[in-house]
Amino acid sequence: MELYNYYIWENADPRTHNWFLAGSPFPMLGVIVIYLSLVYFIVPKYMENREPYKMKTFLGFYNLFQVGYCIMVVVKCLQAGWTPDYFYRCYETDYSNNPKAVMMAEVTWYILFIKFVELLETILFVLRKKQNQVSFLHVYHHISTFFIAYIFCKYVGGSMLVFSIVANSIIHIIMYSYYFISAYDVAIFKYVAGKVKRYITSMQLIQFVLLTTNNLFGLQPGCKTCKPFLAMYIPNVFVLIYLFSNFYKKSYDRKQCKDK
Repeated sequence: MELYNYYIWENADPRTHNWFLAGSPFPMLGVIVIYLSLVYFIVPKYMENREPYKMKTFLGFYNLFQVGYCIMVVVKCLQAGWTPDYFYRCYETDYSNNPKAVMMAEVTWYILFIKFVELLETILFVLRKKQNQVSFLHVYHHISTFFIAYIFCKYVGGSMLVFSIVANSIIHIIMYSYYFISAYDVAIFKYVAGKVKRYITSMQLIQFVLLTTNNLFGLQPGCKTCKPFLAMYIPNVFVLIYLFSNFYKKSYDRKQCKDK
């Protein structure tokens, strides 16, 4: 119990103790267990003898919500004092109750919350009977980012590592804008979607390389970033680079076969 209190409460950011999903790890772990149960057992069983749901209107609103939410996150980061040199310069977390420091901590919670919401995407795939989309890459990506976001919010609360939040939010603005326009049979939408589609996975891979570089800068001597977090985060990014690279290669190989 003493170890639990030390690592979960005494060693964490006290400002986030009472925030939704940012306190005890048990709700977060419970969400992951429920998510896996729904995705692999409950919802597939429910859909066995049912027609797939269309959900076009709901997905349209969801994609627009994601775009708006990610724009809000970027704006909040800028208001909290984020600048591009967070990519390479050592900025340590300000754990005080200074308004900008608290705003930066709130930004980490915004990311935790949206990663929680994004778990819904896998369930929507199953409800639409797109089980082929429920790949190991997809499920691992959603679970790992939700878990990492929890650790970030609970222990890190800011620092130069907020670069990852800005980079990820920008990629998601582009990605969910693409999802929105590609769903509608409008000439200009189809044209733009066709131009953007080929770059989506490439942009994600570039993002992961930038995140890794930012994390490595965080390891520089004398920089008091949360080293245990980096020890967890950097290997996870390497796993994602490997999985997304494989996905990109397979997609490219399929396209080459079709072209022939």
